[in-house]
Amino acid sequence: MAVNPYFYNYGNEQNLVEDMTIEIIKATGQDCLYVPRQYLNIDKIFGENPASSFTKTYTLEMYLQSYKGFEGTDIISQFGIEIKDKVTLVFSRKRFSEEVTINDTTITRPREGDLIYFPASKSLFEINFVEHENPFYPLGKLYSYYITAELFTYSYEKINTNISYIDSVSTITKGLSGGVIIPRNNILGTTAGINDVIDDEAVLFNVDKNEPC
Repeated sequence: MAVNPYFYNYGNEQNLVEDMTIEIIKATGQDCLYVPRQYLNIDKIFGENPASSFTKTYTLEMYLQSYKGFEGTDIISQFGIEIKDKVTLVFSRKRFSEEVTINDTTITRPREGDLIYFPASKSLFEINFVEHENPFYPLGKLYSYYITAELFTYSYEKINTNISYIDSVSTITKGLSGGVIIPRNNILGTTAGINDVIDDEAVLFNVDKNEPC
């Protein structure tokens, strides 16, 4: 016997589920900022991007799936403390299209490498993985994205969004050589890469800070 045509693959029922998904996320989620990465000069041979920037932001309501707290662990190594906080966020496909894709047609879905500013912890997270089939086709359609993101590790990207608490990540304070550097002003929880070279150390060791080893 075939499935009920008035529910499965039926537009009105699918729209209802989609609207309910959006409503629940709006009621229980938070307004986060989606910050797309702009690639400036991609090396097509090695697949590397030596220069990238973040200049745009889009406000989008998201639901925190990992409600018990951040996942991941903090690691103490010979290089210092590495913060490995992870988070799982859920947001509507329709709302993503309305807020992001309509303003930038090249971004048709959330992308790995883009950033999410999570206001509750004042942290920037980098998207590691985008799950687009969860829940698995209820009523024959997909309604949401599940993203897994890890605390952003800054490494000389250009951050100029005109939002002070995001742009401050690129202004780092003095730290020990080989240690983990954290942002000045707003402590976002965002870490700087352990190979970053700060101004004072560049002068001390006669190293060009714009060309770190």
